Amino acid sequence: MQKARIRTGWKNKQRHISIPEFANALSAIIWRISLNAAKNLHDKDFVYENDQQRIGVIREYLYYFIHCADRLMFDRLEETQRTEFLTALCQDCFRHYRENSTAIVGASISQEIFIEDLNQTMIALSDFRFIDDTPGFEMTRLIGARIQGILGTSQTNKWAIDQVMDIDGPEAYDVFYKSFTRLRRSSGF
Repeated sequence: MQKARIRTGWKNKQRHISIPEFANALSAIIWRISLNAAKNLHDKDFVYENDQQRIGVIREYLYYFIHCADRLMFDRLEETQRTEFLTALCQDCFRHYRENSTAIVGASISQEIFIEDLNQTMIALSDFRFIDDTPGFEMTRLIGARIQGILGTSQTNKWAIDQVMDIDGPEAYDVFYKSFTRLRRSSGF
């Protein structure tokens, strides 16, 4: 997977970082990793028939990493703080998604549809194991299956699920987890 430069610290290390600031910085990290994962599929010769598919793959990764961030913060925040964190993270991820999908395809889904799809994905992922800060096989399989559904099963794309499950998903999660951990520590959470 291509290396993306990801900033995980704050210029002023002495100031207090609020939950929305932390969520905003994390949303930028999630966006970059999701975009990089979508580019990697193309670099590995999987074919996007159109930009809607590319944006769809990015959206699935966004949902996946939002869910992982929630799992990682679950025991670190009180319920009201967790709600504030998740709300800010979702809004900021949607903002990145809307701005970029509008620039790429000229339109974007509504925030309501984004949140509805995200909630359905979060419910589906919540049934699966997340042990030692690592998503279980089932979580990676679900994201792979959803991406396969977007790309289709043409001769070129029929192995996309394997690429996501075996290579891209774990590599992207590793970058996400390291970046998340550094940002969380530098933010004081």
